[in-house]
Amino acid sequence: MASASNEWSNLRSVIVGRAKGSIFPYQSEKVTRSIMPEEFFHEFKPHNPFPEYILQAADRELDQLVSILEKEGVKVQRARDVDWNKVGGYTGCMARDGLMVVGNHVIEAPYSWSCRKQEIELAFGHILADLEKDPRVRVFRAEFPEGRDTIYDDDSEGSESPFSINNSRPAFDTADFIRVGNTIVGQLSHVTNPAGVNYLRERLPEGYNVQIIEPKDPAAMHIDATLLALRKGLLLYHPMKCTYESLSRLDVFKGWEILPFPIMPKHRTEPPFFMTTPWLVMNVLSLGNGKVIIEENDTEFGEWLKARGIEPVYCPFQHVHSIGGSFHCATVDLIRDSDDELVDSHTNGVN
Repeated sequence: MASASNEWSNLRSVIVGRAKGSIFPYQSEKVTRSIMPEEFFHEFKPHNPFPEYILQAADRELDQLVSILEKEGVKVQRARDVDWNKVGGYTGCMARDGLMVVGNHVIEAPYSWSCRKQEIELAFGHILADLEKDPRVRVFRAEFPEGRDTIYDDDSEGSESPFSINNSRPAFDTADFIRVGNTIVGQLSHVTNPAGVNYLRERLPEGYNVQIIEPKDPAAMHIDATLLALRKGLLLYHPMKCTYESLSRLDVFKGWEILPFPIMPKHRTEPPFFMTTPWLVMNVLSLGNGKVIIEENDTEFGEWLKARGIEPVYCPFQHVHSIGGSFHCATVDLIRDSDDELVDSHTNGVN
């Protein structure tokens, strides 16, 4: 079964990724220079594995996450082990990048990066195959173009988009969207284009809609370190990417408490942030029942959560950060309890 419509209600079933065999993703130098930290540009080349000590430690962290989830009564399914260097790819760790559950629909992302086109099938195809046997579930496999992909070609139509991606075919990462009841809140980015938003909208269950925010982020890629819906009615946002004014104008957040993230995360050099920033502190996984899994060193945030009546559940995850994400990125919630009061439907369009 698959059924989930928000980021905060009680978690019942989840997919967790694996780090083993991960290699640095590579699309083109153009993409690397648009998105990645400059000090690590040289790492983003074909067939370049992450350091083995990073991968081994990351898998231990993922195993510890699984242990926490199972102790909370959550059913866990795992990614397959894949030799990504052999097949040409990236990772089986970041499950949320390419899979989204909306209602009873399971949607695979039509990735923009060519190195990721096999990722969902190789790492998670066995889980999708089981879901497809359930008549209550609709699984939408990604559709990719045949022949040469033009998605990162220079846009001959003179587009004024600030991003490296063009609109020649639908593309998105599911990590560019979060679920807020029957509204999906998302962003355009270096991996998500307007055609991709339309592609997603066409695959949503009846009654669901999409609203697009416009963060101040020239390197935009994935929304789950920009917005954090901690529980119904409480939204935290990255204060250097969003404003209260822009978010409060969205119908979906009417009546919500909308706060800037309460702490300034600290930079570190080891293990390195090859692909990300310390703002992964926002990339948490809600267990429901007032519990949220956060990184074990984010104690200042943990104290803030306690003051809000939310219990932090600590788990080491800094080596997973090095591969490109945190708790939200590394998981896909298959089943969450329903929210009795879904947010009202609003304009079904890109705002």
